[in-house]
Amino acid sequence: MTPRDGKTGFDRGRFHAGDHALFRRLVRETSPRMLRVIRGYARDDDHAADLLQVCWIRIYRKRRRFSGTGSFLGWALTVCRNVCRMEARKRHRAPLTRLDERGDLPDPTPGPSEQLRRQERAAALYSALDRLTARERDAIMLRILEGLSTAEVARILAVKEVSVRSMIHRGLKKLRQMDELIERIH
Repeated sequence: MTPRDGKTGFDRGRFHAGDHALFRRLVRETSPRMLRVIRGYARDDDHAADLLQVCWIRIYRKRRRFSGTGSFLGWALTVCRNVCRMEARKRHRAPLTRLDERGDLPDPTPGPSEQLRRQERAAALYSALDRLTARERDAIMLRILEGLSTAEVARILAVKEVSVRSMIHRGLKKLRQMDELIERIH
């Protein structure tokens, strides 16, 4: 027989298994009590609703940790308080700025002329890279454009790290001497 909480008809086995019908009932019955705790931490009703959702996600993920020795409500409220405290700590580390205090935020999306300029620069760069030796091109692309470490590039190219640095140095020197690349990039 599955252990049950006598007052609520709570079935720990179904809870641990993640039974959706049980969770729907628990959300419906327990959320109002959880919201009372959350409102003490939340900035507004929308934030409280977001925190409630985070709490239920945490409860679902940690459901197997519920031993059943206490009430589900007590355990859920403890999880809820912990989520709210973690959120409060995050908020104190990175204070929020209201949009109405900052005014209009500029659109970070580049306009059509800037997009065209970027495409032309990229095309010029890749055209210039094609004129390097394969090893120089690969070393530059992996290290600089892909952001891999020198050790990772060395392992991929099956060479020593010092060779990778040398290939990159020679390749960049050749790129700096290509007049048409310099004109198109600047």
